[in-house]
Amino acid sequence: MIVRPHKIVLIKRNFFQFTSNDDIENNEDYIPDYQKFKSLNSAEQYYLADICNWDDGPIVLQWIIDSPKCDKGTACKIFWNSEPDYYFDFTAETINEYEKDIWNLLQSILKRYRADDFAKSRFKFIPKEEGYKTDWNTKLDIW
Repeated sequence: MIVRPHKIVLIKRNFFQFTSNDDIENNEDYIPDYQKFKSLNSAEQYYLADICNWDDGPIVLQWIIDSPKCDKGTACKIFWNSEPDYYFDFTAETINEYEKDIWNLLQSILKRYRADDFAKSRFKFIPKEEGYKTDWNTKLDIW
């Protein structure tokens, strides 16, 4: 995977730890520029998912998952990095409001997986090789 240096700068400047970026002047309601995001190709989206600061919230990660350029490996990386086992016992009705955005992100990923709706599968993310446990038990069909 190759990400050009000027795109690394664009990603870090606009999408990495954006809630603590000095240029934003501590505006808690700051939302990154979606038009800039749309310029990212699938490799750049994978890089962004890899360096993502989850403290910024899931907005950019949701953009990646909703993107027609999103690679299956990128979606897998986001899914497992979100620690999905925490959410396995919840439904849309039982999840806490403050955790609903991540729960919805996970459901978006699952929906696209089930529909085989990812453009490509060029980037590999194998959860077991990354140290993730993948045999969690859940009683809910949504998982």
